[in-house]
Amino acid sequence: MTVTPGGTRVKERYLEVKGRQVYVREALPVSSQPQGTVLLLHGWVGTSSWMFRHVLPTLGRNFWAVAPDLPGFGRSQPLRRRPTLDAYTHFLAELIEALGLSRFHLIGASVGGTLAIVYASRYPERLRRLVLVGPVYRGEYLPRRFHWIFRLVDRPGLREIIPKAPIKWWLIVRRLDMGRDTRHLLREDKGLMARDIMRVPNQTLIGVGRQLLAIDLEGEARRICVPTLVLDGEEARMVPAWASRRLATVIPQAQCHIIADCGHNVVLEKPKEFLRLTLPFLQG
Repeated sequence: MTVTPGGTRVKERYLEVKGRQVYVREALPVSSQPQGTVLLLHGWVGTSSWMFRHVLPTLGRNFWAVAPDLPGFGRSQPLRRRPTLDAYTHFLAELIEALGLSRFHLIGASVGGTLAIVYASRYPERLRRLVLVGPVYRGEYLPRRFHWIFRLVDRPGLREIIPKAPIKWWLIVRRLDMGRDTRHLLREDKGLMARDIMRVPNQTLIGVGRQLLAIDLEGEARRICVPTLVLDGEEARMVPAWASRRLATVIPQAQCHIIADCGHNVVLEKPKEFLRLTLPFLQG
């Protein structure tokens, strides 16, 4: 546990959820009661709860901010069942029960935003406010290279070999056109991303990627009935800014901000801008 100069207590721990170990980073104010709880969901391959390391201490000045490693990512054990969107939504409900949360704010980045859309459409009574950062919500909006590479990799033989090889980084970052979405990252953040890309299990990598190709969550988005903030980077490739603008027109009560000189990883590339927009929104 560490205490930041801003008066936030930051700690890391393992939490048991239905017999599975889940790694959690959290931040709390030192000298006051939190104004509420914020649950943060990271993205897909290459990320885990570390992606919120630049914003977690500041969120913890006002809230109990909780960022788990989703199953199969970072230091959390994989799901027992096949990694599907429904399975992750079910896990999220179990995690929220284990944390003892009643109502809370939810922030989802990239595929974490995908999961947040599904959860918000099914459990609106649990949420106060929702923040979606470049969420993947329609497979057809993903880059063509994403579709092409995954149709290539998702074959017997290649499915087992390629994700284990050193070219895994090349496939995911370079050929999936994520390089443009990572060029603004700090060297240390790039190192953490490389580590997580190499250690994510094949089943999680391929299973989640396969589902993203055909996903269409516009119906779920239309059912969201909590105040929602949609953020994206002006130069984002994985989820283009125009797609996030469109999502904000689909979700009732949604507002949208596109951040200049920024790619897909808003919370890593522009943490101050993320906090400038998100904190007043969460505080109403």
